[in-house]
Amino acid sequence: SSIKKLGIIQPLIVTGTAPYTVVTGFKRLDSAIKLGFKEVSVIITTMSEHEALLFAIHDNMKRRLNLVEKAYAVERMLHLGFAVEEIYETMKLLDLPVHEKIVTMLIAISNAEQRLKDFIVAHSLSIKSIGYLLGFDVAERRQIIDVLSLVHLTESHIREILQLMSLIKIKEGQLDFSPLMDIRDTAELKRRLKITSHPILSALEENLKTIKDKCRLAPNMDIRVDPFFEKEYIDIWLKVKNLEEVQAGIE
Repeated sequence: SSIKKLGIIQPLIVTGTAPYTVVTGFKRLDSAIKLGFKEVSVIITTMSEHEALLFAIHDNMKRRLNLVEKAYAVERMLHLGFAVEEIYETMKLLDLPVHEKIVTMLIAISNAEQRLKDFIVAHSLSIKSIGYLLGFDVAERRQIIDVLSLVHLTESHIREILQLMSLIKIKEGQLDFSPLMDIRDTAELKRRLKITSHPILSALEENLKTIKDKCRLAPNMDIRVDPFFEKEYIDIWLKVKNLEEVQAGIE
């Protein structure tokens, strides 16, 4: 809307001779083309591919790059033969962990299918969650995204669900997606996955739920155990506002 009203205020930076190579201003150029502009103002400069890439990366740091864009930057630096030290220095500037495994993951993200990249950006996935996703093949990732697109998820939910799916694949050798395609509730999705990944633990949780239902606890009360049912005691929780509610809860 700004370009439509005022035109391109900050000229593109290009290098080479006509047809020029854009160094910075890709989004501005794309918007201008969509708006039907026949020409845009540019600054023509001379620089090497290495210099142009660094210039583009640093120019875009004024906005918050998503992880896919960061992956493109690192992959391009590797392609152009940047020294490892230079790549690591740029990764620090991009607020990325500096490690060889992270570089490998970024290359995988850069070369991944577009649907996975869109999913990563849409949900602002963490590197840990992406690591779980990359452990599946392309066909499995497609089905996982189909399943996850049916429920409302936070990033922590996605990470927990992917972790359960990874465990199931290790145990069973494959994932059966058919029982998951009708689920529209996050808690139910996790429950069904947990039945397969942790059958004994799931049975204990179901048993505890049955016991709690029979207890007919007041709304401000709860019975809790440790997540793995390993401790020899239970916790009875009371939410109270005053001493009278404490006494009522005890009674």
